Amino acid sequence: MAGRPRFQKGQITVRGGWWVLRYRDYADNGARKDFKLGPVADYPDIRATEAHKAELRFAEKIGKFRTEINEGHISSSTGLTVTQFIEQSYWSRLDWRTKATGELHIEPSTVDGYKDIYKVHVQNNPFGKLLLRQVRGIDARRFIESIDQKLSHQTHLRIKNFMSGVFTWAITDEAYSGPNPFDGVKAGGWTKDSERPAPKNERERKIRESNDHAYTLEEVADMMEKLPEPARTVCAVAAFTGLTRSEIRGLKWDDLKNDTIHVRRKVVGNRIGPTKTDAREQGVYVAPILQKMLGKYRKEFPPLGDRWIFRGERLLRPLDLDNLSRRDIPQYISGAWFGWHAFRRGLGTRLNELGVDDTEIQSILRHADISTSQAYYILPNIERAKTGMKKLSEVARKNYGIRA
Repeated sequence: MAGRPRFQKGQITVRGGWWVLRYRDYADNGARKDFKLGPVADYPDIRATEAHKAELRFAEKIGKFRTEINEGHISSSTGLTVTQFIEQSYWSRLDWRTKATGELHIEPSTVDGYKDIYKVHVQNNPFGKLLLRQVRGIDARRFIESIDQKLSHQTHLRIKNFMSGVFTWAITDEAYSGPNPFDGVKAGGWTKDSERPAPKNERERKIRESNDHAYTLEEVADMMEKLPEPARTVCAVAAFTGLTRSEIRGLKWDDLKNDTIHVRRKVVGNRIGPTKTDAREQGVYVAPILQKMLGKYRKEFPPLGDRWIFRGERLLRPLDLDNLSRRDIPQYISGAWFGWHAFRRGLGTRLNELGVDDTEIQSILRHADISTSQAYYILPNIERAKTGMKKLSEVARKNYGIRA
């Protein structure tokens, strides 16, 4: 008998007038068989070449059948461990969600992050060897508390949230009964800079600096003066709009209307997809200085092909900003490069310093929740805090007669 693979997804295709899921039946020596999903004639809106659309349309039926052909009915299985469930069911669920739209959509980059968490913190942890159906709240707490406390609180939260998502799906898929064992479990890790371990190496130091940095207006001005095109205008858009790297790559000239950019899409790797949230689709104001810069840039790089604003000249595809940041930026600004997200962080911080209300900053950065703007995009400024306290002291002395 042919060996059974750890997991098979099958192939969605058209055969004999039917949409089918082709798979190997390992109860029949690995023979290729077809599981019928629906007649092609009943779905005229899906062309025979659009297997990805068919997968979305038949998602529920496909998901149940994949469960059956891999390890029997997971919902009735009593022998799956936590790691087996993740590998045989949860990854398949997330793979489907990357192709979904609306609230069910999940970014491939988010899935990659989950897989990193699984590989580093779950796969070889004794917790992963527990039978899924027997996991209790105390097991979840012990697992979270076993994570290295030298890692940040945010890292602990991400690990906890990943595992909570796994068990949410297990409950939905009827592979686990009872409340989510990760509900109420407290994440650990350091929260204060004074508790933060020193970087282990130069690479970790640079990553930390990038994550902590918010570009100043002086740094932005230096880039505008020294960078060649297209790096100069790309950095200007990042600095004056707060758009993310993937949103900048997804800009087309048709998205620019008068003094507003309408964010329609984002580009991650070679994939063109929807924005992260509905809030990200609201119009972004283009300041007069940026309008002039984009006007000059358009004369030098007129619209071609699919009309991407920033494109590779050879294939006319969205410009690779990672290559741009490695090859065409640091050497012009003496290596003072802290990554693309530092522009977004810098915009939030500079607006806050100018006295712009937090709710307005939330709107400009298009965050769904104001707490995100406040926690991660408005960095504390010690000098500004000193100035504020001096002003308070002066008011207290002059208006209220308070003396030292």
